[in-house]
Amino acid sequence: MVKYLQAAVICNQQYRHPDRRCLKLIPIISFFGYSNSGKTTVVANLTKILSGQGYRIAAIKHAAHGYDVDIPGKDSWQLFNAGAQKVLVVGLESITTHERIERDLSLQSILDRLQADENIDLILVEGFKNEPGPKIQVIRDQDAVFPDGDVDLIATVSDGPFRDDVPYYPYGQLELLAEFLAEKYLRD
Repeated sequence: MVKYLQAAVICNQQYRHPDRRCLKLIPIISFFGYSNSGKTTVVANLTKILSGQGYRIAAIKHAAHGYDVDIPGKDSWQLFNAGAQKVLVVGLESITTHERIERDLSLQSILDRLQADENIDLILVEGFKNEPGPKIQVIRDQDAVFPDGDVDLIATVSDGPFRDDVPYYPYGQLELLAEFLAEKYLRD
């Protein structure tokens, strides 16, 4: 039996019992594949499609080789490089948090940080292919197909049906994949 990762939030507006708050489980879908297979493009396009349908999407990107989010010389960069543990940049329409970590975080520990946000309907994750939970493989060519046997694999995005064990969705028809995800994970 596979243990699935969960993001659970307390629904503050609804009370089923005066002493007990309701619990909302947020579905999590991971996307994996080789470098340059189109994972980020797929996740970005799905985010656009599903957001356009009114769903609230969170996206998590695993940058195994590190990343830069700030511009050298900017105020937030100066604060972080001065040793701040956490820098929050707040604008009119968004907030960005840049936080120091001492080790690579597990997906579950990242999901735990989302617990307080009840305004999320679905979490799309790029990477973390070894974590349990529903996964979609992004395949550019037949040589990049991972071996069969991943019980968590629910679909592929590819140029053709390279696998027989799960449905595939073409790169150019991600609306079909969005419909599959909405039907399976978002609609009651």
